[in-house]
Amino acid sequence: GFYQNVKTHNELAPPATGSFQTAGQVTLAIPPRVANLAGTTPFGGPTYAETGVMPGAYNPFNPFNQIISGGSRARLAEFGNRLFDNETDAFLTTLGVKGDKLFDGSWGYDAGFRYSQIKNVQTGTQVSISRFNRIVNAADPIFDPTSSQYIGTTVPFNPFGDYHVPIASNIPTLAFATIHPKDEDISKLATLDTNIYSTSLFELPAGGVGFAVGGQFRRESLEEDPDALNLAGDVAGNSPVPGARGGRKSYAFYTEMDFPIFSPKNAIPGFRALNIVAAGRYEAFLNNDTDVAVPKVGIRWQPFDEQLTLRATWGQGFREPSLEELYSAPISGLKLSHDPMNGGAFEPETNVLVLSNPNLRPEDSSSYSVGLVYTPKYLSGLTFSVDVWGIDRDGVIGSSPADQVLARELTGTLLPGESVERDAGGGITRIITQNRNLGEQSADGVDFTLLYQRQTPWGTLTWLTEATYLYDFRFPEGETAFGLGLGGGNLVGLTTNPGASNEGYYEWRGQTRISWDWKGFDLTATVRYVDGFDELDPDLLPRSVDSTIRLDLQASYDFTALIPVEEKPVAGYSKSSKDVERGKDGSIRESAQSQTSNYRNSITDRLLRGTVITVGCTNVFDDNPPFASGEGGNSVGYPGFTYDSTGRFVYVRLTKKF
Repeated sequence: GFYQNVKTHNELAPPATGSFQTAGQVTLAIPPRVANLAGTTPFGGPTYAETGVMPGAYNPFNPFNQIISGGSRARLAEFGNRLFDNETDAFLTTLGVKGDKLFDGSWGYDAGFRYSQIKNVQTGTQVSISRFNRIVNAADPIFDPTSSQYIGTTVPFNPFGDYHVPIASNIPTLAFATIHPKDEDISKLATLDTNIYSTSLFELPAGGVGFAVGGQFRRESLEEDPDALNLAGDVAGNSPVPGARGGRKSYAFYTEMDFPIFSPKNAIPGFRALNIVAAGRYEAFLNNDTDVAVPKVGIRWQPFDEQLTLRATWGQGFREPSLEELYSAPISGLKLSHDPMNGGAFEPETNVLVLSNPNLRPEDSSSYSVGLVYTPKYLSGLTFSVDVWGIDRDGVIGSSPADQVLARELTGTLLPGESVERDAGGGITRIITQNRNLGEQSADGVDFTLLYQRQTPWGTLTWLTEATYLYDFRFPEGETAFGLGLGGGNLVGLTTNPGASNEGYYEWRGQTRISWDWKGFDLTATVRYVDGFDELDPDLLPRSVDSTIRLDLQASYDFTALIPVEEKPVAGYSKSSKDVERGKDGSIRESAQSQTSNYRNSITDRLLRGTVITVGCTNVFDDNPPFASGEGGNSVGYPGFTYDSTGRFVYVRLTKKF
């Protein structure tokens, strides 16, 4: 069984947004006496509607002294950042049986049951819409000292100060409008697996035919219980969040066979070894009566000797929509848009609500990989591999970009589940779209691996370099770079989402790791490289997001190395049923050669065995993430899906294995 409790605290979200929605030409002001301020912004934030006589431009609550028509939006900066505390409880347990060397010694089996559950509780520090509308209304009973609702002040909230210099009279009203909604989500997964396999189903001249067959039953469930405030849509910055329930059952059968055509037993010139692997899987989903059968074929060929291995695979796949995509509550986000009904007006933070869709179809895919592995005899310990690969997906699940929805609105061809909500002046207040099967997506690239390992009298030196080169990525119906509608062009080297630039279609990514192991010590240095990409700045001019190089360091010591090695273990008196022994490189490991009792195993030995202390530092030079503007949209100022704002991070970890 496994149980883990994790608590995290996030305060990266900017303050919620409120709108000053006006009818006609009025002053940008909060009236000291308004009977009713109602409505919501596109973001679920407060709206100031004209319901009475608005004060003039020189009202003391209006320091701007300007007349403003239409609508304006302001951050509720006086309330500070929106805070989210997350506590996650994870439980995992597995029960299984297995056996081998059955029948003629070549058969085996395994079966297992696994249950996992994740419960996440998120508690926010946010702003109530209804309470905010009350604190800007001087006639509300909360400002009447004779009322039971009195909050300790007669002065309504003043939003026109500089939030860097808090207004003392705002403190009671800020406290009144601050709320702490608590949402609870639980996901569960139970699986039952059974496998039967043989290393020699029958014999060919090159050797035994490998065989495996198995089955699986799986049950999944999802429960989302938002706080009553979220259910009612009373949280600034959030759309109403309904609860969600969903689940499904599925079963699968699969088989795989490995045919040795050539081996050293029957090798001929050009064919020292040749293996062909064939596999297939059938899976049925009971929640929507869908099923699928997919094949996979692989080949492994050594034409001369073990130095050079050529390999290739081809297969088909599928992905059933997740429970979140099928049944979750609507997800609200801010996306950029260019409104064709208003002359292409640019809005970096258009509210977009994405609905789940229980009618989604599974995604289909096909993939290939062709490569080689070279291990030269003239340089012992060196291995080089290169693999060319490609993946094609059909029916990719996602939601349409805001501009695509607006284009369909213009032509009257909105899809089911899509709508555009506008205010009296024709401005966009919210775009509603839905998860759907968008279309095709393809990616092609090359993987490189270089490994060199050398044994020395002073330990083992290992150098590992891994890199991926993405040379083609196409997704015609997805979020195209720069919003220019590239129509299926190659997106490599461009941002994935113009309104935020959270990441890019990186052309190169890779890392190099050098490690040294000796007598329990393990020292590692890792250099990571992430390529840059191109985006547009807030003035819609091209700019480049920089590539990065980061250095991580780690050192660890395994105290097992301190346990003395017995040269001549004596039955009944050895330190363990698995004696430790020293390898050629001086490292300490366990040996099962001595089946003796534990009678003399000291407490010190038990404490040392399996105990490892680790000290490390990530981002040693404390480099900042590269700047990314995302066209001035709702971004964090850097590629937030690739990097974080942690900076240099030093850690110490103590691990004990029993």
